Amino acid sequence: MYRCGLKKYQAGLLAVDAVILLSVFHQAMRFGWNVGPDPGEYLTVGFVVLAAYLFFLARFDLYDVRANYHRQKSSTLADISSAVLVASMGLSALYYMFPEVKLPRGVFVIQMVCTIPLLFLWRINFWRLREESLIPKTVLIVGAGEQGRAALKILEGFHAEYHVIGFIDDDPERKASLIDNYKVLGGSAALVSLVRKHQVDGIVVAVAGPDKKQLIRATLRCRMQGVFVSDLLTLGEELTGRVLLEHAREAWFLFAPGFLIVHQHLFRLIKRLLDILCAATGLVLAWPIMLIAMILIRIEAPGPLLYRQTRVGQNERPFTVLKLRTMLSGGENGSRYTAANDPRVTRVGKFLRLWRIDEIPQMWNVLKGDMSFVGPRAEWDILVKEYHGKIPYYSFRHMVKPGITGWAQVNCPYGASVEDAGRKLEYDLYYFKNMSVALDLKILFKTVSVVLLGHGSR
Repeated sequence: MYRCGLKKYQAGLLAVDAVILLSVFHQAMRFGWNVGPDPGEYLTVGFVVLAAYLFFLARFDLYDVRANYHRQKSSTLADISSAVLVASMGLSALYYMFPEVKLPRGVFVIQMVCTIPLLFLWRINFWRLREESLIPKTVLIVGAGEQGRAALKILEGFHAEYHVIGFIDDDPERKASLIDNYKVLGGSAALVSLVRKHQVDGIVVAVAGPDKKQLIRATLRCRMQGVFVSDLLTLGEELTGRVLLEHAREAWFLFAPGFLIVHQHLFRLIKRLLDILCAATGLVLAWPIMLIAMILIRIEAPGPLLYRQTRVGQNERPFTVLKLRTMLSGGENGSRYTAANDPRVTRVGKFLRLWRIDEIPQMWNVLKGDMSFVGPRAEWDILVKEYHGKIPYYSFRHMVKPGITGWAQVNCPYGASVEDAGRKLEYDLYYFKNMSVALDLKILFKTVSVVLLGHGSR
């Protein structure tokens, strides 16, 4: 959906971020290196540092309007902290590899201590000022039925950015009526004049069926006159990051762009190489943590250290997933879902689940090729049989390898029902449709923030 001066706001946000980062770096160099007032000696290094921080701020979605509309302050702080920490670690490693670059280690400590609160305060005030000063784009919704209500619900979540002036519908029973406190302003014959009268910036087409031809033709006339037009599913994808499964039909899956990159040999090769690199590195770095976790598991409760379960992988091929045991021995024979404060979960298990430490052994599944680092959650085969009969298009998620983390995992809390599984599928389909190396990297960085906040763990 057309955004309200998005690039202008992003440029302003990025410009002040750059000023903050360069100012803090300059002061950190003065304090840590006793350099003179002329920054020319370290100007090049400063811009390398700036580029690294801006890159990781972007990777953690801190320039994403959609993500920031509903972001909690604690989540914003965690994302800024994660981005700054990852950037500092990366730069420290870079300058360790190239010792000829003179850069005191204390600079990054000062940078982290000062940058995180400054960026946080600036961002909180920036979004507040933006909402207060923003002139929302006027939007008309074509169709006052179920799809029209769905479009309204999405747009209302971005009320500062979009102003819905009403509905258009040819159904005589809906004309001049109220739909969720919004008027049906007229039919297809009035659409062009209403667009001119209200200076409409965008139209959302939320109709289906052969009896809607007049509405579609009137909307086409508006598009030819320069009005931005979007359909409900595209609106849902861009503003919510998921495929609105309730309104998707076979024809949409047939003609929608995307869904094909997973079959490209080069992409599969790159993704597999990244999986091997990430899993091997992860196992090497995490083995001390896993060893301590195993000792604690053994001390607290008798039973095996590892938990094995049959999961469904790519092309619905079953495989055995490995996790650190977090329940009392035999606890997996109870409910299919883990509830909040589930008595089967041990005290050590709660800690392992909170910080996702129990999932470290899955990196072995990634090395074996059963899983990818990023993908839909590997679901229990018993639940998959149930979901197939209750959730439409559920089999589509098995076109790709399951992942340790994924788009659904970082956007949804833990699922404990068929309804939750359906909502997660909407995010999985979005991932499948828009798969790319860039999206995988975005998910990996977002996972760091989710783990730091402990979201979605049970």
